[in-house]
Amino acid sequence: MRQHPRLGYEALVAQGSFPPEMLDVVLHHHEFLDGQRISNGLRGDQISDIVRLTTILDIYTALVEKRAYRLPFTHTEAFATMEKMGGKLDPHLLHAFRPVALGTR
Repeated sequence: MRQHPRLGYEALVAQGSFPPEMLDVVLHHHEFLDGQRISNGLRGDQISDIVRLTTILDIYTALVEKRAYRLPFTHTEAFATMEKMGGKLDPHLLHAFRPVALGTR
C-alpha cells in the first residue's frame, strides 16, 4: 500500500505519453502540506494545486467508502474529519469542496 504511488508512477512513465500533471498526481497524491505522510517529503508550495485537490478527494473517498476494516463514514462525518486535519490539507480547496461533499449549494 505504501508503495502504490511510486509503482503507479513508474508504470505510467514506462508506458510513456502521460502528461506531467497526471504523473505528478499519481506520484504525490499522498502528500500533506505539512510534509507528514507516507510521501516524498514535499510540503507547502512544493505541492501543486492539482495534487492538493486530488489529495482531498482521495481522503474523502477513502472515508465514505466501506472498507473491510470499518463501516463508511457519513458525508458529514467525513468532511468534519477532514476539517480537523488542520494544516495537512489546503484550507481554500477544502472549503470549496464542502458543498460537493455535503450536497449543498
